[in-house]
Amino acid sequence: MRSSQRLYQVFSFSTVTLLACTASAQEDGSLGNETRFGISSELSSESNAAMDRPSEGDTNTFATTLSAGISRRTSIEQLDIDGSAALTFSEEPNDSVEDVTDPSLRLFYQREGAGSTLRAVSRAEEQDVTSVSSIYDPETGEVTITPDDGRRRLLNQSVTLELLKDMPIELDISAERGDVRYYDTTAPTYYDSSTAGGSLATRLRLSPVTTMNARLRYKYHEADNLQNTERETRSGEAGISYAIDPTSTLNFATGYTTVSTTASGLEEEEAGATFNLGYDKELIRGKIGIDLDREIAATGARDALTFTRTFEMPSAALAGEFGLSQNESGDSTWIGQMTYSREFKRGTFGMNLMRDVSATDTGGDRVVSTLGSAWTHEINSLSQLSLNGNYGEVDYLNGSNPTSWQADLSLDYDHQLTRDWVLTTGVSQRRNMQEGLDDAISNKVYMQISRDFTFSH
Repeated sequence: MRSSQRLYQVFSFSTVTLLACTASAQEDGSLGNETRFGISSELSSESNAAMDRPSEGDTNTFATTLSAGISRRTSIEQLDIDGSAALTFSEEPNDSVEDVTDPSLRLFYQREGAGSTLRAVSRAEEQDVTSVSSIYDPETGEVTITPDDGRRRLLNQSVTLELLKDMPIELDISAERGDVRYYDTTAPTYYDSSTAGGSLATRLRLSPVTTMNARLRYKYHEADNLQNTERETRSGEAGISYAIDPTSTLNFATGYTTVSTTASGLEEEEAGATFNLGYDKELIRGKIGIDLDREIAATGARDALTFTRTFEMPSAALAGEFGLSQNESGDSTWIGQMTYSREFKRGTFGMNLMRDVSATDTGGDRVVSTLGSAWTHEINSLSQLSLNGNYGEVDYLNGSNPTSWQADLSLDYDHQLTRDWVLTTGVSQRRNMQEGLDDAISNKVYMQISRDFTFSH
């Protein structure tokens, strides 16, 4: 898996989960219309909510969140619209706040035609920077886990048109746009940016076992950082997929990428050939694969060799990837990831581990390591316990920036008060660490009551 794709997978997990759940809901939902409403009220007390060094005191908050959504499903059309916002009363160390916070709006639309599919996804949301576990820039690979005051607003839209489906030749056209805006932040690592781009892809079935693929991509990125960076990326790729036998597939692709960057008034260009060679084989309980990849970014070329293995068991699943990544200077770093999930008679357990590397704009490599786990236990038919933990580390191998760490741990107890109302109470701790600084620690205790309403018509 390519470096940028792996980082995007990890640091955009909530977005991917949202879209996957939306698509799943669309496929599994019955035809007709549905209206949804939700309400939840939370009372919390948190020390050092802003993750200051040193702590400025406690924050007591009462927030009521309202959510609403509608769905429409016909034999050829699917529509989902969901929105939410919270009315928050907060007594902070230096001020009292009454405001509408964390607004969000999500749209999913899909329409099936004769051999075609039109899909549109749009998302807009705003939240405190301190409540975001990590900030990942999919354009530069920059990862920021340093706390800061202020808010972050995200706007994303994408449109995909699939044509000539199930024909010997298929055509996919897509376009996307994203904007990130920060308000009242102080650190230079938080800056506004915009990204727009599109792609054109074709698939040509030469035979029952052979498929040719081709793709053209364009992306424009503009950042309001200290260097006023502007970047254009153009790439073309063509390849072939060949089914050796019913269980084995060989993939090969080659192309060319050009990345033009203007920063601080200086223009630079990185260009070169790209390629990917992969082999996958289905086994009785899983899959095994090997992948050799070369990609071109604004920071130069990067090669990666990875091995993958997946296991599927009656009540558990394990997937692992292990390999070596090498930058343009010849420096190599181990990379990999692993996910594990297991279902018990009265609970579940899941874990994910990742280590990846990307080049920085100033030279050298940045290694990102993350560890996450989630455990749930059903006490009885009305209540359950859940324990969640996450750990992240950003390490600059060339020593240009200090290493930073971030961790959080939470324990929740859920109880079904009535058929409709659920009570959740819990405790959590967030911790941010950086070389040369004292640890920033926040402890929180909270209680929430919530209810969802669904009407089909």
